[in-house]
Amino acid sequence: MNNIQTIIPVKPLRESKTRLAHLLSADERAALMGCLLQRTLAAVRQTAVSQIIVVSGDAAVWRQAAAAGAAVLREKRPFALNDAVTQARDLAVRQGAEAVLILPADLPLLQTADIIAMLDTAHSRPAAPFMLICGDETEQGTNALLLSPPAPFTFHFGPGSFARHLQEARENGRSVQVVNGRSLQFDLDTEADWIRLHNNSTINHF
Repeated sequence: MNNIQTIIPVKPLRESKTRLAHLLSADERAALMGCLLQRTLAAVRQTAVSQIIVVSGDAAVWRQAAAAGAAVLREKRPFALNDAVTQARDLAVRQGAEAVLILPADLPLLQTADIIAMLDTAHSRPAAPFMLICGDETEQGTNALLLSPPAPFTFHFGPGSFARHLQEARENGRSVQVVNGRSLQFDLDTEADWIRLHNNSTINHF
C-alpha cells in the first residue's frame, strides 16, 4: 500500500478531558490536550504515512495542526466523534487512500515504534478487506483502528467500541487482527490515569 493516511480527531481543547475537570481548569485541560496533540503529530510524522488529517471544530487545533504540516479538516456539524472520523475518512477516500489509520490525540505514552509496527502488519496482510484494531487496556474502547480499504465502514467510537468495531468488521466482510502496542493501549481519561501518568518516570512534562 502506497497511500495510508492517518486521521486524528480532536475535540475543542477547552471541552476536552471533562472527567479531569475536578483536577484541572478548562485552560489547563486545553494546554494538556495541546501538548498531547503535539506529541501525537510528532510520533506520526516519523512514519511512512502519506498524510495526516486532523479533524476538529477548534480554530486553535487547526493552527497547531497546520504548523505541524498536517492537513486540516474543519469539522462540520453535528460535532460528534464518529461523524468527525467519517468526514475525515471520506476526504481520505477522495484523495485515493488505500487505508486509513485512526488515532486519538490522548495517548500520552505514544511511541512511533508502535505505530510503525501497526503499519508493518498492514503491509504484511493478504489482500484486503481487513481491519487492524488496538483496544485500550481493558479492551472496552478503541485506541487505534486501521482499515483497508477505508470504506465502507461505520464507526462506533465511544464506550464499548472495541466489541462494536469487531462486529462491524464481521458484518462488513473484513478479516480482523488485534494488534496490541503497549504505548497505544494507555489513554488519559480518568483521575486514576492522571495519577499513573505522573508516576511514570519516563514522562515528566505534563
